[in-house]
Amino acid sequence: MIRFISKEKALRVVFRITRTSNCIQNGKRCTSTSTVPQGEEKSTDYVPVYKLPYIIPFSLVNRLKVYQTALTVITVPAAAALNQLHHISSEAVMYTAALGLSGCLTLYGLGFLTQNFVGIMYYNEERDTVKIAYTDTWGRRKDIEIPAKDIVPLNDLPVTMFDGLFFTFRRFSTKDTLKLTLRYGTILDKEKFKRIL
Repeated sequence: MIRFISKEKALRVVFRITRTSNCIQNGKRCTSTSTVPQGEEKSTDYVPVYKLPYIIPFSLVNRLKVYQTALTVITVPAAAALNQLHHISSEAVMYTAALGLSGCLTLYGLGFLTQNFVGIMYYNEERDTVKIAYTDTWGRRKDIEIPAKDIVPLNDLPVTMFDGLFFTFRRFSTKDTLKLTLRYGTILDKEKFKRIL
């Protein structure tokens, strides 16, 4: 028997799958990497402050580029081998290579624009820490916990040509950057968001 599920339920399942990681500590599964000292107790009193509703499609684009690359790496040599055995023409090999490479270029271009976007941001007032969930280059969800004082305020960031689409999210402690869009994202708690940034 085939059961149909609603779009919302399917998105919840996909989000649940993408937010878990393969991290195991002391026999227990964990879902975040923390930059907060380990001696401190972790509190679960995080309040959602910001959310990007398009994070799942961004993650899928970054995952598709990996699959497209693997498919191209497999099919182009296979087509060349079949050409050498006179099973397919040389034009078919060129079409296979052109299709695979154009797909890779397109997905890597889109992947460059959609990688490292902040999907959701939580704030803990007691510890003055921020938990950020973002997608990495490979489309996986990564969670980090950082002190709110470590975040560079938006007013201190240099002006770039991409400011209409996203802001560069920077920290004082590292040169790693993330992308934060206020145009397409939703601020859930303006007061706490202003306190963070």
